[in-house]
Amino acid sequence: MRIVIAGAGEVGYSLATSLALKHDVCVIESDASRYGRVSELDVHAIQGNAANMRILKQAEVDRADVFLAVTGNDEVNLLSGLAARKVGARNVIVRVENPDYVERPIVKDHPLGYDVVICPQLALAQEAARLIGIPGAIEIVTFSGGRVEMIELQVMKNSKADGRAVKDLHLPPNVVITSVYRNGEVVIPRGDTVLKAGDRIAIVGRTKDIEALKGVFGPPVTRKVTIFGAGTIGSYIAKILEKGRISVKLIESRLDRCEMLSESLEGVKIICGDATDLEFLIEEEIGKSDAVVATTESDEKNLLISLLAKNLGARTAIAKVEKREYVKLFEAVGVDVALNPRSVTYHEVSKLLRRMQVETVAEIEDTAIIEVVVKNPKLVGKTFREINLPRDAIIGAVVRGEGCLIPRGDTKIEPEDRLLVFARWEEIEKIEEIFE
Repeated sequence: MRIVIAGAGEVGYSLATSLALKHDVCVIESDASRYGRVSELDVHAIQGNAANMRILKQAEVDRADVFLAVTGNDEVNLLSGLAARKVGARNVIVRVENPDYVERPIVKDHPLGYDVVICPQLALAQEAARLIGIPGAIEIVTFSGGRVEMIELQVMKNSKADGRAVKDLHLPPNVVITSVYRNGEVVIPRGDTVLKAGDRIAIVGRTKDIEALKGVFGPPVTRKVTIFGAGTIGSYIAKILEKGRISVKLIESRLDRCEMLSESLEGVKIICGDATDLEFLIEEEIGKSDAVVATTESDEKNLLISLLAKNLGARTAIAKVEKREYVKLFEAVGVDVALNPRSVTYHEVSKLLRRMQVETVAEIEDTAIIEVVVKNPKLVGKTFREINLPRDAIIGAVVRGEGCLIPRGDTKIEPEDRLLVFARWEEIEKIEEIFE
C-alpha cells in the first residue's frame, strides 16, 4: 500500500514510524529539523509545502492509496487534501485543530470530498464529558454506529463491585464484562470471578444500558464538575455538560475569554482566576468537586492543577496531555485519567488501513480492540470453538442485532455478527487472515 503523509510532527512521525514497516511511505515536511529526523526512517522524505502542487506531484500522490494531512496548519491540511483528491488519491484523511471547520469530532464523507476529517480537540472533549458521566470510567469507545459501547472502568474501593463476584452484580442482560486487568495480567472473567478495588475491567454493552453501571463500580453520581482552562477543549466540555443535571464551574485566567463565554454558556459558572493559586482553589471549594478537568495549554500546569485538586479532596482528576509519553507518567503520580488528542488521529488512521471490515480500533492496557463484521460465508454456521484464533486473542463479545452476548465455545456464528476481538497488536494480521 502506498501512503503519503503530509507533516512530520508528533502524529506524522509516529504514523510514518509504524507504517513504514509494511507499506511504501512518503512523508512531506517543510521544517528542516523535522525533515532531517523523518529522513532517517525507511521512508521517502520530501522537504516542501504539502499544499504545493509541484511537491504533491513529486510525492506521486496520484498513486497514493491513502493521503494523510496531519501538519500543524489546518489550512495546509485542508488545501493539500483537496489537491490530493483532485490528482487521484484514493482515500484522504485530514486533521484540523480549529473546530470552526467541523461541528463534530469526526466527520466521514465530508461534502468537500474528504473521506475523514478529524478534530482531535473536540474528540478529546467529548470523551472527557462521557467519562465524567460514568463515574469510575477510564475510557469509552463506541462501536456499531453508536449502538454499542466498550468502556474501561476501574473498580473503586468500597464500591458495590469491590469484593463481589461477577454473577452477583446483576448487570443488565445486554452488558457483559469481557476482561479484567489485574497486576499487569489479563483475566478472563467467569461468574465466580471476584472483582477487587484497583481492577481495570473492560465492559461491552448497548449504549442505553451502560447508564445502569453508574454507582456499581464507582461513586453513584457526579454532581459538581470544575473545568480549568476555557480554550477549545474546556469550553466544549462545559457546553456538553451544561445540558445535563450537573453543576459546572469553568475557571480561566483570561478576562476577555471569560466575558465572551459568559454570553454563550449561560448554565455554567465562569470564574476568572489563577488555577495554580492554592488560596484561590480553597476559596472556590475545589476540593468538593466530584471531578476536575485540567485543559490548559501546558501539560505541566495540568498536572499541577490535577494534583492540587486531588490533594484538596476532589474525587476524580482528568487532565489533557499533549505529549503522548506523559500519559502513563500522569496516571502513575495520581491523575485518574490522562487524555491525549493525538491518539484519536492515530486510531482513526489505523481503522482505514485495515484490510478487513474493521469498524473501530482502540487500545486498553496495550491490548488492541477491533470490531469485525462477519462477511465471509465460510465462517457462517461454525462455532467459535472451530475458529483458530491466536493464543492471546479473545472474542470478548458478539453484537447481534440489538443484543450483546458473550460467546461460548458452542455458540454459532451468524451473518453480520459484529465480533469484538481483543488481541495483541502483533497478532492483528493473523486475525485479518481469518476473517478477510
